[in-house]
Amino acid sequence: MATSEISAIRDLIKVLNDGVKFYTDAKVELKGSGYDAVFQEMIDVRQNALVRLQPLLYAREGEVEDDHTIGGSLRQAYTDLLAKIKSNKAKTYIVQLEELEDRTLEYVKKAQAEAVSVDFTIALNYILISMQECHNRMRSLKRNVA
Repeated sequence: MATSEISAIRDLIKVLNDGVKFYTDAKVELKGSGYDAVFQEMIDVRQNALVRLQPLLYAREGEVEDDHTIGGSLRQAYTDLLAKIKSNKAKTYIVQLEELEDRTLEYVKKAQAEAVSVDFTIALNYILISMQECHNRMRSLKRNVA
């Protein structure tokens, strides 16, 4: 049980929780804009990643991680504020969500670098592929709304 491994996994879970909340809020804010299905897919991918990681964390630590990062909360508040003053609400959200994808990939890679146990390594390899696909999708959306 490596402390840096568990710390990196906890940090990743917090970022995944941020993503679920941010995409859920974006889905509400942009309801009827045509992005509902994409946002739901991003939520589902993150929830699947959490389903893979939380039991492994629980097996080692006896508890799950259900917190969020301060940065994620601040970014969401910033986006909500920008969306109120900018004319293109969808573009504002898409740009910030694509940045969330960058951040998520960064945390997955950090967790991979810290992982020493086989079960976390296998889960993270799968999660990286899924998160890379999410990132590519949001990057494409960002280009289309720009």
